[in-house]
Amino acid sequence: MVWRGTFSRIDLEVARCFTTGLLFEAAVYPKPGLADRVNQLREINIYRLSASAASLYPYYAMASALGRTRRIRNALGLLVIDAVREMVRVQAGGNMHLGALLLTLPLAAGAGKLGLRIRSPEALRRATSAVLASLGHLDTINVFRAIEHVRPGGLGNVPFLDVTRPETYELLERVRPGLLEALEPYCGRDMVADELLTGYPLVFNVCLRSMRYWDVRVESLETACVNALLAVMAYRPDTHIVRRRGVETARIVQHMAEAALSLGGASSVKGLEAVQELDTYLRRVDARPGSSADILAASLGVRILLGLRA
Repeated sequence: MVWRGTFSRIDLEVARCFTTGLLFEAAVYPKPGLADRVNQLREINIYRLSASAASLYPYYAMASALGRTRRIRNALGLLVIDAVREMVRVQAGGNMHLGALLLTLPLAAGAGKLGLRIRSPEALRRATSAVLASLGHLDTINVFRAIEHVRPGGLGNVPFLDVTRPETYELLERVRPGLLEALEPYCGRDMVADELLTGYPLVFNVCLRSMRYWDVRVESLETACVNALLAVMAYRPDTHIVRRRGVETARIVQHMAEAALSLGGASSVKGLEAVQELDTYLRRVDARPGSSADILAASLGVRILLGLRA
């Protein structure tokens, strides 16, 4: 157990917000190519996603407590692998939330570090960047072990840092890089790694901004979430799709998402028709914009933390 102390009110609130963000993301409909409250994938459904999300509540509280007490270094990575093991233990589908966890546990630690001073997205970004910069080589090893534990298709083709090879861990023990240094070879290959390396631009500048825009415009959180997901998918090729189905398929999906959003996405009849076409294509070629969904889950957690009430 990484944390054996008591939790503050802030820790419990942070845990509520990020857990709720995962639950909201699981339920949002329609999410093209993904599991939601209507559609399921072969191994992923709303029940497994919900069981996974609920199991992660204490880990968000622990992340906040580590941030609040400034005990993050060489502890947050251990929290990641413990949370991943619990996620796998409580349901039969395997990896439900690895990418979202890698994004949101540092955010929870950043929120804990701020405490009652959480006033703006910018403050949370700065605090989270400081958390990530402080992580040591033991955090790196445990994060890589967590990725190895669920084997979600790796982090792209970087053979000298293959999470499944013993040589990778020998290198990490010898060089002792912090997490950000270890992730640098994956820059451009993985959306989650890019978010951690560059201060969460998709979460804050694309997804959260789009969600707020559409929520005001249509007064529907669900429509805002669908369109925020489309905004992320349109911004860059989803790296989960790139790994599974290649860059050309990922670019087709990117252009289809952009077209759907230009028609209003989930806020209009024509937009919904385009979303359905995108969904049909994704399911036909068995491509999943899973990295974009991770961005949406993290953005929802941040939005709730900053005061959203459904």
